[in-house]
Amino acid sequence: MQKFTHLRKKWICGILLAILPFLAVFGLNLAKNVYAKWVMPYVPMCPVRVLTGYLCPSCGLTHAVFALCRGDILEAAKQNAILLVGAALGIVWYAELWVRLFGGKKIIPRSGKFWLALLGIWMLYAVVRNLV
Repeated sequence: MQKFTHLRKKWICGILLAILPFLAVFGLNLAKNVYAKWVMPYVPMCPVRVLTGYLCPSCGLTHAVFALCRGDILEAAKQNAILLVGAALGIVWYAELWVRLFGGKKIIPRSGKFWLALLGIWMLYAVVRNLV
């Protein structure tokens, strides 16, 4: 009986994982449309860019998300390439969920050093993109 319950739980998790990308795409497009219509007109310019003329680490992320929603990966990379790193991390996380469903190990490191390294890469990218 316990084995049947475990298999049923695995089956349900598999179905939910299979549906997850479609829900994510739908949710992202819905959020993008709501944000573009109701929030974006009232968001002020980036204070770092206004005061210094330089792009902050997150400058261009909204435009990059909009470009990614249209499927324009090159435009998204041009606006803020760090979004593609985040998207790749999301894809690897999704793959990790599938691997762990079938008894595999974690793919993404959980150490603070990994996340600090990613943060460092993001900050380095912010500096380099202002120099180019």
